[in-house]
Amino acid sequence: MKRFLLLVPLLLVGWTVLHVRGEAPEAATVHPSPWALLAAREGRILYAACGPTGTVAVIDVEARKVIRQVPVGGTPRGLALSDDGALLAVSLERRDEVVLFAVPSYAERARVAVGADPEGLAFTGDGSRLYVANRLSQDVSIVDVEQGEQTARVRAGREPFALVRSPDGKTLAVVSRRADLTPAIEEPRTEITFLDAATGDVRSRVHLPSCHLCEAAAFTPDSRRLLVPAIRVHNLLPIVQVARGWVLYGALAVVDVEDASVRVLPLPYANQGFADPAGIAVSKDGAGAFVASGGNDEVALLDLEVLLAEGAEGDFSKTWRYVQRRIPVGDNPRGVTWLGHGVVDAEVAVSNRLDDSVTLLDSRGDVLATIPVGPRIPDDELQRGRRAFFDASYCFQDSFSCTSCHPEGHTDGLTYDFDIDGVGRNVLLNRSLLGLAGTAPFKWSGINPSLQRQCGARFAMVLTRADLFPPDTLDAMAAWILSRPPPRATADRGLDPASIERGRQVFARGRRKDGTRLRPGQRCITCHPPPLYTNNQVTEVGTRGPLDDHEAYDTPHLTGGGSKAPYLHDGRATTLRDLFDGSLADRHGFVSDLTPEEIRDLVAFLESL
Repeated sequence: MKRFLLLVPLLLVGWTVLHVRGEAPEAATVHPSPWALLAAREGRILYAACGPTGTVAVIDVEARKVIRQVPVGGTPRGLALSDDGALLAVSLERRDEVVLFAVPSYAERARVAVGADPEGLAFTGDGSRLYVANRLSQDVSIVDVEQGEQTARVRAGREPFALVRSPDGKTLAVVSRRADLTPAIEEPRTEITFLDAATGDVRSRVHLPSCHLCEAAAFTPDSRRLLVPAIRVHNLLPIVQVARGWVLYGALAVVDVEDASVRVLPLPYANQGFADPAGIAVSKDGAGAFVASGGNDEVALLDLEVLLAEGAEGDFSKTWRYVQRRIPVGDNPRGVTWLGHGVVDAEVAVSNRLDDSVTLLDSRGDVLATIPVGPRIPDDELQRGRRAFFDASYCFQDSFSCTSCHPEGHTDGLTYDFDIDGVGRNVLLNRSLLGLAGTAPFKWSGINPSLQRQCGARFAMVLTRADLFPPDTLDAMAAWILSRPPPRATADRGLDPASIERGRQVFARGRRKDGTRLRPGQRCITCHPPPLYTNNQVTEVGTRGPLDDHEAYDTPHLTGGGSKAPYLHDGRATTLRDLFDGSLADRHGFVSDLTPEEIRDLVAFLESL
């Protein structure tokens, strides 16, 4: 039985219940959910970013307790400390800010506007500049610390997430979470952007082949290699290969910083998965590393010397040689940080997001203590459903979880061949699960009236190849999914309000520009009425492909659509603009009489939803 530890009692968020009809469920308690971890004062102090409660927990490692909760005025995501220990930087999701605190008083020194949804952070060695990975705006902000202002932005990959500085201080690595937008039939790839730490200039852009959902990274002590936990995905293979571990598995990408070569080495044993690899910490001597498996509730202790010498791509028979131990920790471990040798008995700390705790390990991987980040809150239905969503034990050989394809409930943006309909037929885009409340039916064909039907027996038979979710677990998971709001509108990146309003008028228009009336099927708003911008029906718009068995498809809801690329049931439209070009023109409303500028306004409106 999974243990759940001690939590912070706070707010209630209101939702209305009716799981089967696809409406949003009841209120949920707010858990601290610690993710990012940062060590200070030679490992004596730990900082844990607790996003939902809007605080950073300050943990005394020797005393094994939280000694302070620092309110940050937003949802904290990333943490960074200047080399002199005088400044703590915290990135704030949705507020698009970084807040700087003086240490040890934790008095707020500055708030700096940066890109959209900032995540990872890193100071330069002299503390004069701070680099910020902005997930939604897909760039990196360069902040002048003394002036307290952003001075430049540098383009990065898709959803830049982690940002780490090399031990020699010369290089910054920006790790993207999602794979680049490429045609659906191409192998996915995720970008690592290397920056010159002194100037912010791009040194190189390296791509990890068949990798996605990269959320952390660490350099080796000699700064020659970057280690990136990742999911290795072979989505172009039929899903029948789940039974052989070839569709999704946890891996460690090894990037040579100088020559940009990449090796992607497996982390699972031959008969035991390593689901949702997350945080990583490398020992100071470079001999070992700890990597978290969010889906298996474990941390692996790796022998890096053996891994680098003997690891081979796709060869699971050698994993046991370099994965020395797999240590059970709390539920959904995410952040991992090195504390140091000999200062305290603990040398590594791990944040357990769904247990609201931090586990301390020694250098051998033995668990020394588990520190709660607040008082205990009993699980409600939504928390039980959330646990199931991130739990790989419901899949064949514990190899992946729901979040492996739906990060935080969103989408990986990849297409898959579900072989139940015949190998090579009905290749489908993986849809986002955000903002589903009120949008039933489900599945591209629209045949499932509820999430329980969608995620029940057929799901187990086709995808997880394991026992079904128990009925109460399935209900709880459906409730958690339906509680998730739509993804943030990409218009938050600063689209022109006038352009959005012009696009709204195009979207809702009832006549062509020559004054003739548009038929209902030629109007965008007919199939996509507000507020959810779906008519909850299956509609034929002429997008069936040669390998498809269906003529009609579920009308997708458009809320948060700007971040759901690619588009259509088979992912053939890479961007929203593609929906109105070439063979797709007039398939989703009559657009033949629109100018390129008017199409641009229509796309701006869609990105604002």
